Amino acid sequence: MNAEIRSLTETLAYAAVGALALTALHIPAGALVGAMATVAVASLWGRPTGMPASLQTVLFLVVGSAVGAAATPEALRSILSWPVSLGILAVSTVAMFGAGYWVFRRFGGCDPVTAFYSAAPGALSAVVVLAEAEGAVMSRVAAAQALRVACITAASPFLLSQFHLPTIVPAAPTGDQGWVAWSILILGSIAGWKIAERLKWPSPSFLGPMAASGALHALGWLALSTPRPIVVVASAGLGAMVGSRFRGVDPGRLLLFLPPAAASFLAMGVIGLGAGWLAGSLAGVGPIAGMLAFAPGSMDVLIAISLATAQSPAYVAAHHTARLLGVLATMPLLGPRAARAYSKEAGTRR
Repeated sequence: MNAEIRSLTETLAYAAVGALALTALHIPAGALVGAMATVAVASLWGRPTGMPASLQTVLFLVVGSAVGAAATPEALRSILSWPVSLGILAVSTVAMFGAGYWVFRRFGGCDPVTAFYSAAPGALSAVVVLAEAEGAVMSRVAAAQALRVACITAASPFLLSQFHLPTIVPAAPTGDQGWVAWSILILGSIAGWKIAERLKWPSPSFLGPMAASGALHALGWLALSTPRPIVVVASAGLGAMVGSRFRGVDPGRLLLFLPPAAASFLAMGVIGLGAGWLAGSLAGVGPIAGMLAFAPGSMDVLIAISLATAQSPAYVAAHHTARLLGVLATMPLLGPRAARAYSKEAGTRR
């Protein structure tokens, strides 16, 4: 067994432990966060972790097509039901992005690319893939995003227990799940990948399948839901990939980054919750539903809380879906600009 295979085997073993543990505890994005955490600890400990580029490409294809499936006609129609509230969401999302970016640049010592992806509110899987493609410092992006997920996850059991409410069981997949539909999705995703490569998109193996899957679902041609085991395995693979980027990172320097990461989350939370209070009141769904819809955290947890507490789940889901689609649409455009700004900044320093 050569060194690369040994490294991959060890990495996947660490990832499996973390992913299975947090998935069993029903932690949001548990497979990704758990695998990332265990592989990161092993990497910081000096273990030879890593993943081959070919396996990363497969993971990007799977995750990209799964993310694109969120653009269903029903989701797009529901987004248009609250135009004023969605306008407030757009403004507050830009403000949250800006506040987080400023904190990471001013107090976290981050370059523009790392600060940009560290401040992204939501779309964790996409952030991880695109940050990797643009050369961000993945240990910092991972620390910032994992802290945000951890805070929302820690708060959700308290909120649910306060109301003595059950957790929500995900709905079963709907639509045609036959082999013809899956064949169309697979072939469309591969075609999207190759077209994105020709167009020189950043991270073509992710954005191409995402765009192809999104178009097929938005037009109503497909109504697929990626099986949960596949999502869990792919998410764990992404987590392992990110965790391996902690190799060679000084643990002391990483700890020094946690205070600015917490400060950014606080600033973004104040903006999001304040805007949500206003938007929810104006939309007639109430301030609590508004805050759940605007909070810069885990989409599945916040929608589950809205369902359990009967706080306008359609409103909350529509706003999180809109923000997800908006972030996914703008990150590929703005990320390369941040990369160019970093290159220009580095050139000036030299």
